[in-house]
Amino acid sequence: MTTEQTQALSRTFIYLGVLLIGTISASVLASGVSLLFFGSGVSVTPGMPVPSDPASWWQLHLQNFISQAIGFGGTAWVAWRLWKDVPEGLLGNPAARKANVLGLAILATVFSSPLLAASYELNTHLIPEGGMLETLFLPLEKMLEALTTFIASAEGAKRLVVLFSVAALPAVFEELAFRGVLQPLLIRVTGHAWIGIVLASVIFSAIHFQFYGFLPRVLLGMLFGWLAYRSGSLIPGMAAHFVNNALAAVTLWLTGSMGEDLLDVTTPLILLSLVLTGALIWGLDRVIPRASGSA
Repeated sequence: MTTEQTQALSRTFIYLGVLLIGTISASVLASGVSLLFFGSGVSVTPGMPVPSDPASWWQLHLQNFISQAIGFGGTAWVAWRLWKDVPEGLLGNPAARKANVLGLAILATVFSSPLLAASYELNTHLIPEGGMLETLFLPLEKMLEALTTFIASAEGAKRLVVLFSVAALPAVFEELAFRGVLQPLLIRVTGHAWIGIVLASVIFSAIHFQFYGFLPRVLLGMLFGWLAYRSGSLIPGMAAHFVNNALAAVTLWLTGSMGEDLLDVTTPLILLSLVLTGALIWGLDRVIPRASGSA
């Protein structure tokens, strides 16, 4: 291992520690601010009913804002203060912000939906019914699914709050934290772009604690990670991340469930999704000017 790799490895462990501390601190701060403004906090645990009153809805969105901004955005900011060379690129390469690049990135995310739905089904089968993993993961999964559904449920102008909270905030702050800081560090540690992208995607998925959707979130993270690495900018990944989360909210508004698919996921549709997503990624590779260090 070279000196640069050793330095990157030590920074990775420091960053993961800061990320853990940041997310815990943000959660505590969010609860405190909620208590200050609303006079009570919202506590949700596996097996317990998810709140359904309007005050809790607003509290949860406030808590989400603090958690995203401090937990992920704040952690990225600390890293930039510590290491001026991290992240590399960030919002650079103005060509990556052009409409054709953003459009292709968004279309790749949209057309990958059937493929992601298939990976979700595979993920579910990998957690055996009645086994230890199901006992461990299923109550948490049901709680988080019910909580997300409650947060994203809205009518009229409140849907703009949902899009800001569940789509825009994660698109910005999670991309800053994972593709902006963690991924470049892991690429430097391993010396291989794809290994770094995959490792960052695995950590990105794991930190959501929704293990029935672990595999599709890894695949999404890989798409966002490739966009950041290939373009030298976080903007295409942010746009794709926003659209992915917004589509989940729109699906809820149209079907009543975030887990429903707007189309029946069949084998031909999955194959078509694979072909179209691959073609769009190929197209992106062609239209994005080569950023320094990309391959």
